[in-house]
Amino acid sequence: MTHPPPSSPRRTALGLALVVVVATLIGATVTGLSHLLPESSLQAPLDRLIPLAMAAACTVLFVVPMVWAVRRFVDRAPLRDLGFGSLRHTWAPTLTVTGVLTITTVSRFTVALTVGSSTITPGSAGTALLAVVTVLPLLLLAQAVPEELVFRGYVQNALGRTVAPLSVLLLQSTLFAGSVSLVTGSFDNAVNLFLLGVFLGVLRQAGGDLWTVLGARLTLAIPAVLFPALRMGEAGPAADPWLVTVDIAGCVSAYVALRVVRARRSDATAVSGPEPLPRRELPIKGILYDIGSSYMPGQNSRARWVPETVREELRVIDEELHCTTVTLFGRDLDRMEEAARIALDRGLEVWLQPRSMDAGHEEVIAHVERAADLAERLRIEHPDRVVLSVGCELTILNRGIVPGPNMDVRVWMLNIYALVMPYVNGKLNRLLRRVATTARARFQGPLTYASGTWENVDWAPFDIIGVDYYLDVLTRGTYRQGLRALRRFGKPVVVTEFGCCSYEGARSKGGSGGDIMLWHDLNDRRIRRGHVRDENVQAEVIDELLDVYETEDVHGAFLCMFIEGDCHYSPDPDRDQDMASFGIVRPPSVESGLSADDGHWEPKLGFHTLARRYAARIPTG
Repeated sequence: MTHPPPSSPRRTALGLALVVVVATLIGATVTGLSHLLPESSLQAPLDRLIPLAMAAACTVLFVVPMVWAVRRFVDRAPLRDLGFGSLRHTWAPTLTVTGVLTITTVSRFTVALTVGSSTITPGSAGTALLAVVTVLPLLLLAQAVPEELVFRGYVQNALGRTVAPLSVLLLQSTLFAGSVSLVTGSFDNAVNLFLLGVFLGVLRQAGGDLWTVLGARLTLAIPAVLFPALRMGEAGPAADPWLVTVDIAGCVSAYVALRVVRARRSDATAVSGPEPLPRRELPIKGILYDIGSSYMPGQNSRARWVPETVREELRVIDEELHCTTVTLFGRDLDRMEEAARIALDRGLEVWLQPRSMDAGHEEVIAHVERAADLAERLRIEHPDRVVLSVGCELTILNRGIVPGPNMDVRVWMLNIYALVMPYVNGKLNRLLRRVATTARARFQGPLTYASGTWENVDWAPFDIIGVDYYLDVLTRGTYRQGLRALRRFGKPVVVTEFGCCSYEGARSKGGSGGDIMLWHDLNDRRIRRGHVRDENVQAEVIDELLDVYETEDVHGAFLCMFIEGDCHYSPDPDRDQDMASFGIVRPPSVESGLSADDGHWEPKLGFHTLARRYAARIPTG
């Protein structure tokens, strides 16, 4: 049993065209017919009852069946995949968003009366109550349900299989504004519709389901029904800058609250949409092995290369951790070749990941070229057991894409360049195409790249999709959805890095867990005060994420990492560098006089967790 395969680009385009065009035609037809109805003598908004009832009936009779048919016969996927997951997972975020927006509505109502831009007409309370009971449900069924099903459901889902998240927001919002404007016969409100589409699209991306978006639409529809029923002038409130500020603040607060609720979920396996697959063994049970990395001048994670130590550690990875595959990363290709041959002789599969920290584009390409020659020699000797990864998170590890002389500066600059990420991704993909072309000319085996989650990679030149995917405060609520989004490329998905550090609070930091270490003095790196060592955190995250990978269409995963040899343990929390390490074995303390390069280390709780999970045999089916 697997999730439905991703649609081809042709099918995706056909489905988009059918759904948007047909839904627009249905809406325009209903609008045209409503103009033929005799004028109602009822007070606003009760005078809209008959047109809304007609539109609601069309939603039930035509729009929903049309979207279902396209999903069934064009996409060959169930309707629930569009965001109608189990309410068991979505009730909390839905109530959070509706609650925040309700407070905004009440504030808007209060401010309008306070500043005197509107007044309530005496005797209108009864009409208002009747409108809420009758008009509001019809408004939801006539407008919110079809619009969200089509645009934040079908359109956003289809676009998400082919384009980047920011482009998805802009495209679906443009289609939404254009379609609704055509249905109403006026483009006067197109800008507001576009902004509404962006807001609802952001909620859809952050929440991962349509229930949250429909809850927002319900709350946003209340003023549209209530204010006219109370005979409050809409022109005044809408134009008042105080009320515009309240509306904007409410939308931002709803988004922030949604992210907080999603981040605090205790279960990272929560999902909206299709249910998880039956558990099965990962084809690739991997771990990262550092052959020596230098993140700052004067620092080296493996200062001395001791072949006997490497041989023993790869034995542990094979026999005690039960790994099937090891990623060897670092700069020194002689070390990489020696470690690769040891691993291959043991029966492990090997992924080579050459890293050239702080190098420019030409140096990166030259380094990958030499690594590709090495990979091809190994592939000839060990067919189908060697994969070449052409790099890792090049936007921050190397110069030339985001400005900055070192990784720390580039990470900081990335926060600024987030506003122009299409430009950053364009530079990244131009480099990756050059690197992949260079590697292909020399290596005949599979190619991949270890991407950061902020990078929008063009995967066309690669055989395997690789993502360094950590669990943190931003990904917790949508972790599974992030993995599933990568399936849109139709290639095997491998988590090239996952893991966690070993201190209280590390779970929420994910790949940034090492940031608590201060690098001012390389000979005495300190830990920011207030952190408490806790190896259980690392072990729990490993266990939790393997649950996800074993129940998703993931081809494999690599734990980061076996050891960070220069992150020494210390009983003094201010000097316990190992707590800020991703290693699952603990190097000796500086005071002991021992060195991890000589094979001195102790297994942590995460070591035993990984060994237990990788050793487990899961029956097929």
